[in-house]
Amino acid sequence: MKSFPSSKIIPPFYLMIGLIFLFFPEIPHLEISFNNKNFLAITFTREIGILFIVIGILIWRIHSISKSVYRLMNSTFIVTMLLLSVIGPMMYFLLPTNPPQLLITSVINIAFAFIYLWESKQ
Repeated sequence: MKSFPSSKIIPPFYLMIGLIFLFFPEIPHLEISFNNKNFLAITFTREIGILFIVIGILIWRIHSISKSVYRLMNSTFIVTMLLLSVIGPMMYFLLPTNPPQLLITSVINIAFAFIYLWESKQ
């Protein structure tokens, strides 16, 4: 069975971005001066980092265990990426600080959904 491009692109990307958001949460907020009200934005950045790490490991493990199961779960991955992309704008408009990384992660998740959609058509 052939290898899927999403299995080579998506898990390493999620792990890399997740580790950056987890261990260096101030990087997306360099333009913001740090005080108590911006602590909430840094906390959400760490939570997004943990979520990205878990998703990256989960997708990588599913692919490494069984490529046929990975292929069958393609539509599940599409729905998951689309649901994750909806959460970002919702949180962006609900938080008082409007952290831009929420919109960036939404765009990334939509791009990954298109990669899975492209794979399902092959």
